[in-house]
Amino acid sequence: MKKREASSADRLKRAPVILGCSALYYLMAAPLRISAVAPTSGPAAAALVACSFLGFGIAALGDTIKTYVKAKEGKGYLVTSGPFRYLRHPNYTGELFGWTASALLGALVALSQGASFARSVLPWLIGSAVGWVGILFVLAGEAAAGLEKKQKAKYGGTPKYEEWVQGSWAGPVIAMGGSTDK
Repeated sequence: MKKREASSADRLKRAPVILGCSALYYLMAAPLRISAVAPTSGPAAAALVACSFLGFGIAALGDTIKTYVKAKEGKGYLVTSGPFRYLRHPNYTGELFGWTASALLGALVALSQGASFARSVLPWLIGSAVGWVGILFVLAGEAAAGLEKKQKAKYGGTPKYEEWVQGSWAGPVIAMGGSTDK
């Protein structure tokens, strides 16, 4: 929407989406609030932190490689190299992996501090769970499932696409309102 073309009413129509995204990210940050109040160490916490970084790193690497390859080969090029060799949507899969590890870390911290602490941060735990479910549906239900359909429509039937689909994982995909083929 260009600035000159947007009326006040047009801008207000976007408010629910903007507020919804803001609320989602606020809830997804809830585990940070829990761990900031009572940091926990130990192998389980360290593993979850590492998994979170790994997930977000895979997402960033996927985005970087896709940007580079499409700039070099053209916007319509099917990227199947780097993490795309194994994950059809490394950005969505990695991000979901990172958010899952973050939510689990928040729960681990809350539960490891005892029942009294867990009760005191219960709203943040609930917010963390709601945020995780929200991002699950955004990434696996809308983004990955939608991209699966678009890629099949655009590249389906080509040898490169069919071989890639057979040798890679779509990541978490939730078919919403219809089925998605592998």
